[in-house]
Amino acid sequence: IIPDLRNKRIRHTSSHEWLFTQDQDSGDCSLWNPASREKIRLPPLEDLACSCCFLSSSPSDPQSYVLVVDFGQDIIGYCKPGEDAFKRHRVEHGISRATMFKGEIFLLLNHCELAVADIENSELRVRALGNKDINWSNPGGIPALREYLIPSGEDLLIVQEMILLFALPMGQIYGFKVFRMNFAGGTWEEVKSIGDRAIFLSACGGISCSPKDSRVQKNAIYFVENGHRHIRMYDLQDQSISKVSPYPNINYRSSNSQWIML
Repeated sequence: IIPDLRNKRIRHTSSHEWLFTQDQDSGDCSLWNPASREKIRLPPLEDLACSCCFLSSSPSDPQSYVLVVDFGQDIIGYCKPGEDAFKRHRVEHGISRATMFKGEIFLLLNHCELAVADIENSELRVRALGNKDINWSNPGGIPALREYLIPSGEDLLIVQEMILLFALPMGQIYGFKVFRMNFAGGTWEEVKSIGDRAIFLSACGGISCSPKDSRVQKNAIYFVENGHRHIRMYDLQDQSISKVSPYPNINYRSSNSQWIML
């Protein structure tokens, strides 16, 4: 165990090689750099929950901001490193996911509407893009969806996880659908392949990369099903699900597990 991370909740900041950490006992928050081991203290979150965290730029930049997104309260807290408290901005249309894509912070709102969050004159603003909802029929009567907002190379994707609720085995993940944002047309377009990339999902969100390890299959989605201790893989080409646990001694069952790409 890395001493600086002992008893810490960790969130990736999506940029600039920093992690957001919060002590599980004291609640103290900080930014921590795995390469330099540098630590920057942050103000307390108080009643905010850190669903995800972003850095607008490197902490060495005087105009850098830390943004903490609380999905449960639809609030974004933001501050400069070194400030004493987080300012707050409530998002009216609800936040289901957030990610950084090409240097901008994108929010996924109700009905798959995209918005961009930025800071101007020390105040946060959220600008909705006005795109259309996904036009998608529900195959096989699958009633439950869980959506992820994933940057993947030059594309911004929604990954929809389809879950069985009223059929056996109840709660099982049935499959996935992937949509890319057509920014010119303001529409979500279904894609059948993500090419040479792989997507990794957890309860906290997901990442995409071009795998170099031959054990990682391309054009596939890796996920951990609730209550199961193994990693599973969905092959986008043949739409099959298989069990793939590269490290069998690790229990992946925890809902707090997440993927981090440095």
